[in-house]
Amino acid sequence: MPPHAEVRVPGLEMDLGDSAPACYNSPVARWVPTLCLVLGCSRASEEGVAKQWATPPPAKDIPIPVNLDIAITVDGSARPSITGHNLRVAKPDFADDEHRAWLIPTLVPEVGPAGNSIEAVSGAGVSVKFAHPAADGREPVLFLTRRGDVIVSTLDPRDPFPRYHGQGGRLRRAGDSTPRVSPVARIEITHTRP
Repeated sequence: MPPHAEVRVPGLEMDLGDSAPACYNSPVARWVPTLCLVLGCSRASEEGVAKQWATPPPAKDIPIPVNLDIAITVDGSARPSITGHNLRVAKPDFADDEHRAWLIPTLVPEVGPAGNSIEAVSGAGVSVKFAHPAADGREPVLFLTRRGDVIVSTLDPRDPFPRYHGQGGRLRRAGDSTPRVSPVARIEITHTRP
């Protein structure tokens, strides 16, 4: 066969004078890169479907949960529960456009003045004990979050809802280290004995 002779095989054409092997000149080999591009691009578009827009912030008027029922005990004796109805009727001690918080003594008058401990217990049994008031002046409160959860935490009456955005510097923000109990199932109040 002369050095530049062509061999014709149906579906496989090859010029024996070229240095490329026959597999690179086949019609299948021509479609493989195109097929890879199509499959690769289709995978990227599937990932785009999984990406979602950020959820919008909650509304400013967060409703108090209707089924709210927090058991109260004072020195081991049961007292009437804090319900959603109680919170709707009671005026919050601290409020702004996005937050509402009630001092525990406002909702449970038996707490009395200073010197008592308030223990908030979650449904899972996790509890946090708060002094009333704390050494730093913080007060225990029942707090309605922007997500509609009712939690027990403490706040500073002089600055109940501090700003966090733009505070603390990039990547070195301390954040809010205040202990919280969520969701609250029970509040136990213990009077300290003299």
